[in-house]
Amino acid sequence: MDGIHDLGGMDSYRDLPPDQPDDASPFHHEWEGVVQSLYITGLGSDTFELDRFRYTVEGDDPERYLTVPYYERWLGAIETLFVEAGVVDADELRERAEAFAAGEAEVPDETDPDRLPALLEGTREKYLSRRGDGDPAFAVGDRVHVRKRHPAGHTRCPRYVRGAEGEVVADRGAHVYPDENAREGGDDERSEQLYNVRFDAEELWGEGCTDADGLHIELWEPYLTEA
Repeated sequence: MDGIHDLGGMDSYRDLPPDQPDDASPFHHEWEGVVQSLYITGLGSDTFELDRFRYTVEGDDPERYLTVPYYERWLGAIETLFVEAGVVDADELRERAEAFAAGEAEVPDETDPDRLPALLEGTREKYLSRRGDGDPAFAVGDRVHVRKRHPAGHTRCPRYVRGAEGEVVADRGAHVYPDENAREGGDDERSEQLYNVRFDAEELWGEGCTDADGLHIELWEPYLTEA
């Protein structure tokens, strides 16, 4: 959706931090790894959909989105989705959080390592959403135009490519359509053709605004029309 999360192409923000060494931990604090584990548990157990998770994160309050750590936004979304699915009760979750804050509760040791392979496989399947070759409307070499839409719901179409013209360079086959799959009760069986589309950097950013030659974006067929 059009929200604060879609920062691609926007300026007036600070520069990105420098790259970390290849062997650096992806987590700055231990609790961040716990949140990642909760994410794998929810996704791998089919408690929530990948696109629904993204949509929930995107729906965060804009001011909070820009001021809280990355994995804190994740935690808020996971809590929301677990409550929606009936995995936890909202009042019980609040009471336990208050008890932990007051030092009156401890984290129970309920680790079951035998479940991990199934959860990882379930998570992998969520990311490998291919559903065949479909019936493509475009072929490699076709010039396409990105529809200039401003959806209220989730979309994987970046705001900075809307209205731009590019060239199809690869057909990825049919995949789950995220815009539909993100809706509560959405149809995770709906698939649409996915393409890799190359855009000239000048088309997106203007002359002299980048030293790149072009940019490749994965775009679903409903985002595109013939140029």
